[in-house]
Amino acid sequence: MSTGMILILVLFFIFLFAGFPVMYALGLPAVFWLAYSGVNSTMVATNMLGYLNSFTLLCLPGFMLVGRLMDTCGITDRLFTFCTALLGRFRGGMAYANAVTSAMFPSMSGSAIADAGGLGVVEMNMMKRAGYDPGFAAGITAASSIIGPIIPPSAAMVMVGTLGNISVAKMFVAGVLPGICICGMLCLNVWFRAHFSEDGKKWPSTVVPGRVIWKSFLRAVPSLFTFVIIMGSIIAGICTSTEAAVLAVWYALFLGICYKKVTVKNLWKTLKATATGCGPLFIIMTSASVFTWILTFEGLSTMVNRLIGAYIGVLDTRLIVGLCVVIFLILGCFIDTSSGVLICAPVMMPIMRSFGVDMVYFGVLMVFGLMIGIITPPFGICLFVVAGVAKLPVSVVTKEAIRYLPAMVVLCILFTLFPEIVTFLPNLVFGA
Repeated sequence: MSTGMILILVLFFIFLFAGFPVMYALGLPAVFWLAYSGVNSTMVATNMLGYLNSFTLLCLPGFMLVGRLMDTCGITDRLFTFCTALLGRFRGGMAYANAVTSAMFPSMSGSAIADAGGLGVVEMNMMKRAGYDPGFAAGITAASSIIGPIIPPSAAMVMVGTLGNISVAKMFVAGVLPGICICGMLCLNVWFRAHFSEDGKKWPSTVVPGRVIWKSFLRAVPSLFTFVIIMGSIIAGICTSTEAAVLAVWYALFLGICYKKVTVKNLWKTLKATATGCGPLFIIMTSASVFTWILTFEGLSTMVNRLIGAYIGVLDTRLIVGLCVVIFLILGCFIDTSSGVLICAPVMMPIMRSFGVDMVYFGVLMVFGLMIGIITPPFGICLFVVAGVAKLPVSVVTKEAIRYLPAMVVLCILFTLFPEIVTFLPNLVFGA
């Protein structure tokens, strides 16, 4: 291992664990390396600009804008109201609604942490008003944030597809079945607690008349149609993922006008919030591109390929994938999903390709592993975000969120051992 490689890796971990923002943890080591190596900085600038010059990557701000518009237009409230009307008759019905709404309103912001602070606020406030314990409401909200970046359209999936040179459409389709499994496991956990725990037996239920359910459904249908527009146009081959994002933006604007929610003031606020969210994300992406370029320049890929070359055909591929998942779980404790993808994908995907691992399958596992990490104590970053939003001690949120971790770990093991769970739908839709 060269001196330059040791320098950049050591500095990266020092900055990361010292609590520096990810863009600095990636960018500052690169600056020190440039000063040390004397490499022409023009090469680095060309790499950064070339990385951003991607048509596929354009869909990222598009999906982020769709998510913001849906929130501005009150679509989030309509979805949660419908789920509550449908599931409220059961004990703990709003907890089910929390998980299902997170699946219906996927993570178009690119960050589960942002979603926990956005959609999560709506869910927690409604649950507390209905009489649920604030700690329980915060715990299920933190746990359900896992679903968002798995269910399409997901910005995390867009980044994985772009970095790994994988079809974004395949990534989207591959996330559907795992997302449903995660939602189902959360609901199963809530059901067990509602029927077999002392606290659960005290949870309220709300019986809603059939006409109210039907009315709330009709109000939610236009919102749900956003998913049909995005996935239907991509799967049918009518649009690319970028074009589908543009269509979804126009559709969200149309809904906002119909609901009389769009004004010049809140539209400007939405655009500003989207730009504010996109800016740091793209800076992190360029920092990550420089970081991985330096590692490649220093010969990391060659070194790793030589190291694993002797083990191809000897080690079980599932063992290698399992070790990667452990890394994702640990890394997810310290940084959000998008940043984790940007760090892991360029380094790990070429290695997994040499082992013959399906890249679509590995990409979904990467996102899921990082997602579990953000609610894993003691450092799970989403626990601190939800605690801040809910104005509760972190220990209270952690105590509730940890109840869902065993189910998530079981799912992670199942996905690792049985890749078909992830690859079944994309193979069915696009062919093996």
